[in-house]
Amino acid sequence: MTSTQPPRVATWLLRHFGSSPNNDAVIGDLNERYGHGRSDVWYWRQALLAIVVSVFKEVWNHKILTLRAIVIGWAVFVVSRYGFSLTWELLSALASWSRIWRHNWITIAIQIPEVLLSGVLAGWLVARLHRQSQKAMVLAYAAYFAGVQTVWLLPAFLTFRFYPFISEALFILMTTLGVLVGGSVFSSRSDQHSSAGNRATV
Repeated sequence: MTSTQPPRVATWLLRHFGSSPNNDAVIGDLNERYGHGRSDVWYWRQALLAIVVSVFKEVWNHKILTLRAIVIGWAVFVVSRYGFSLTWELLSALASWSRIWRHNWITIAIQIPEVLLSGVLAGWLVARLHRQSQKAMVLAYAAYFAGVQTVWLLPAFLTFRFYPFISEALFILMTTLGVLVGGSVFSSRSDQHSSAGNRATV
């Protein structure tokens, strides 16, 4: 007896990353067709395709908003990167005269939250200024940020400089995750519907 329960991870991804206004209907349709004998591979393919198509449509239909979202998110990143550099200089100065601050774990413990908060702030600001297509705009900026940073990181990987590659890869991962969290991409559908209803009644 085969299970009629669709792949949970694929459903979760579609529920949180699908940007179509009819996302719930899309999920329901896929679940129904899966229950009639479609395979797991089919479900995964359809779910990922629905995510990509829905984000692309929202971005294509709101080109100016997408550009503004990227500019706003990138501005937050540039400012936070400057603050990150100041923190690094301060920690280096403390390390020059204090034996306590010479431990690398202290620097890591301070700068990891800084990186995460930077991403959260960027995602939150993009989401709040683009409520009409909030999820798509946040995803567009997150994808742009991760893509640009990954391209800049490739020379370190190709020249086998693994330490900067690993540290920068973690920076990209944490910042992108922060953007998604700050942009409320992982919030439940009921929360999004209630917030949308509140905006409609204003």
